[in-house]
Amino acid sequence: MTCPRCGATIKASMNKCAKCGLPLNYEDKVAGDEKLPLKNLLGRAALVVLAALVTLIIFLLIEEPLRIRRQNNAITKQYVKQTVEAITLENGTRGHALTFFGEDGDCVYIEELGESYMFVGGIARVVFPDYIWFESDPTTIDNALITFSPVYISSTGKQTRIPVFSIKVDVPEAPVTITQPTSDHVTVITAQTGLAMNVVYGSQVIINGEDVSDKVDRSGNLALTLNIEPIGDNNISIIVRTDNHREARRDIVFYREVMDINLEVDASVQYISRLNYMTVSGRTEPGATITVDTDFERDSLALDQLTGKFSFRARFGAYGKNLVSFRSSIPGRRDSAISFYVDYLPAKAEYTRNAWQMDYAHLLPYYEQWNGRVFLCIGQIVDTYVDSGTTYSIMNVGNAQDVKLVALENQSNVGRLLQGEEYAMYADVAGRIFYNDNYIPYLIARYSRD
Repeated sequence: MTCPRCGATIKASMNKCAKCGLPLNYEDKVAGDEKLPLKNLLGRAALVVLAALVTLIIFLLIEEPLRIRRQNNAITKQYVKQTVEAITLENGTRGHALTFFGEDGDCVYIEELGESYMFVGGIARVVFPDYIWFESDPTTIDNALITFSPVYISSTGKQTRIPVFSIKVDVPEAPVTITQPTSDHVTVITAQTGLAMNVVYGSQVIINGEDVSDKVDRSGNLALTLNIEPIGDNNISIIVRTDNHREARRDIVFYREVMDINLEVDASVQYISRLNYMTVSGRTEPGATITVDTDFERDSLALDQLTGKFSFRARFGAYGKNLVSFRSSIPGRRDSAISFYVDYLPAKAEYTRNAWQMDYAHLLPYYEQWNGRVFLCIGQIVDTYVDSGTTYSIMNVGNAQDVKLVALENQSNVGRLLQGEEYAMYADVAGRIFYNDNYIPYLIARYSRD
C-alpha cells in the first residue's frame, strides 16, 4: 500500500509513513481537508466542556453572590427605615410599636418575638408591651437594650435579612389610673369620701399599709370609701405591684378643715341641682346649735340634740354656682363652719320658658339690674377672646350694618362655638367685659335652641 499523502510505499507492519510520518489510522482527506484522529477530537470536546463548567462555577461563586448582594442591598435600602414609637396600650400598660414598610402580600418576621407580620397598605405594624422583656420582679435594673433581627419575606417565599437595630426599653411602672378623685389634693367637707382606681387584674394594691387586692374586680376596678378626719391633711398612700413591672406609688391628700366641734355633711348631698332648692343634711356634736348663713327656708331647719343630726332646705337665687354656708356652735368652743357651692341649672324647658328676645339697647345700660335674666342670643361668632383663663365667644346679635356685640361664656353641650358660624343660644346675663376698648354685655350660654 502507498501513503495517501506522499505516495511512498508502506509495509503492512508499519503504523505510520516512514517518509512523511502520516499515521496510518487516519482516514483519507475529504474535499481537500485532512481528518483528525478520533481521540484528539474527544479530548478537545472534553476541554470545551471543562471550560464551560469552570465558567459556570466562577459565575455561581462570584457573579451570583454579587447579584444577590445587590438585590439585598436594594431591598435593605427600601425597608431598613422602620419607625419606633413609644405607646400606651388599651389596658394602660406601656409598650412600643415598630412600623416596617413593604409591598402588600409580603411580610416581616421578627425573630425575637417569633411572629410574622403581613404588610397591609404598605406597612406592617409590630406592637408589644414593654414588660415582656423583663423578669417577674425587675428591681435590679432600670432598662434594657433590646436588639431586633427582622427578616423580610416576599410573597414568593424569598427571605432577606434587614439590618439589626436596637431600642432602649425602660422597666415599665405598674399601671394604675386614679379615677376618683381627679387631683392629688382635694378639700372635702364630709367624714367619708370615695377613692376609685383601675389597675391590671392580679396586681397587689396596698393603701396606707393595708392590702386591698381582694377588692379588685376582674376588670381591674377598685372602689373604696375612706374615712376623713377633721385634722387638716389626710394622707393616702397607694402602692401597686404588678409582675414584670416596677412598683408604682401614688400619694393623695384629702384636706378636711381642723375643727374644734365636729361638723360634716352627709355623703348623699349633691353639688348639682335642677331645682332652686335642695335639702342639706349632716351631723354635728350633740348639744351644738346649727346656724345657716346663706339663703334657706326658715322653717326647714331640724336638729336632733341627742344625735347631732341636722337638715335644712337651701334655696338658690341664681343660675350657676350658689354658695351654701352653715356653722356649728357650742358655748366656750370655737365655731366650726362648712361652705360649698351648688350648681343650679333647671331643665331646658324651665330655663327657656321665660326667655326674652334680645333687647340690646336696654341690656347695655341695665346689665346689673338684669343679672340672671335669660335672653335668646342669635348671631354669628365673630371672634374668640380669652381673659383671666375664661374663653369668651364674641357674637354679633345685630347685622353687618348695625354691629351689636355680646360676650358668651359657653357652658352648653354644644361644644366650642366656631368663629364664622351662626348659633341661637339661650344665655343669662352675668355682667359685662372690656373688649376692643368698649364694654359689652357678658352672658353665660347654657342651652342651644336646636
